[in-house]
Amino acid sequence: MSIAKIEGAPAGARWTVRIALFALVMLIVAVLMHRFLGMRTPVLLATIQVALASAAVALVLGIGAGVRIWRHGGAGTARVLLGLTVAIGLLAWPLAYMPTMKRLPKINDVVTSPAAPPQFEALSPLRQPPANIATYPAGRFYPLQKAAYPDLDTMVINRAVDETYDLVVEAVRRQKLNLVREQPPTAENGDTGTLEAVDRTLIIGFYDDVAIRVAGGSTQSVVDIRSASRYGQHDFGRNAERVRALMREIVARLEATVSGSRRGPRSRGRRNSVSERSAPDRRKASPRP
Repeated sequence: MSIAKIEGAPAGARWTVRIALFALVMLIVAVLMHRFLGMRTPVLLATIQVALASAAVALVLGIGAGVRIWRHGGAGTARVLLGLTVAIGLLAWPLAYMPTMKRLPKINDVVTSPAAPPQFEALSPLRQPPANIATYPAGRFYPLQKAAYPDLDTMVINRAVDETYDLVVEAVRRQKLNLVREQPPTAENGDTGTLEAVDRTLIIGFYDDVAIRVAGGSTQSVVDIRSASRYGQHDFGRNAERVRALMREIVARLEATVSGSRRGPRSRGRRNSVSERSAPDRRKASPRP
């Protein structure tokens, strides 16, 4: 065995751990800056791509260095193992989402009323390219949504529109969404109240936008909800879960205000119906988990 081979082995090991740790630090710093210091999401996404590409390079170098050490001997085994562990861990992160990506539809915008989805007004300027557009692409998204999330539908509530609007606002606040616009129902706007809110994912802090419309009259109201990712082509089911959580919270707020008899006829309508008098109707309005 030549001295050159023995001395050359640690170089690959050193670069493996250096590149892997560089990718890890880059990813952590980018996530923290996006979550807490206002880094723009496109910059974060580009940084994640660079970090994952670096992890792939470290993986290739680590495999090559490991094979060389195995065949020819030399130092660097610990460095190779550390570099490979970090690189594999980084690459396993996006790979863990592959089953969900294949199982759920590739959409980033979910609504309960595709024919007339709630609109983003205050949030529209934040949804300019490269962000996802503010207009709901019903032709592309709703058939996929209907197949995957058939439970998401307009809520019909047997309460006055102004009372329902107050319940919806309280539900949004209890879900820890950041309200950015409130327009209560009045005679001037046709007894139609709207509100917009922003939610962020727990760790990375991706922005998701929510628009809710409450319309109706003195005895009955309809509530439509829209949740849309500001960036990304696939929401991994996050928007549907947010809509379900809001619907459950609205039902919970409604039930908290119910008094008197809890018996009444069961609604047989297509839409989710929530009755002040009927507990079965309120359960029907709650979306499936």
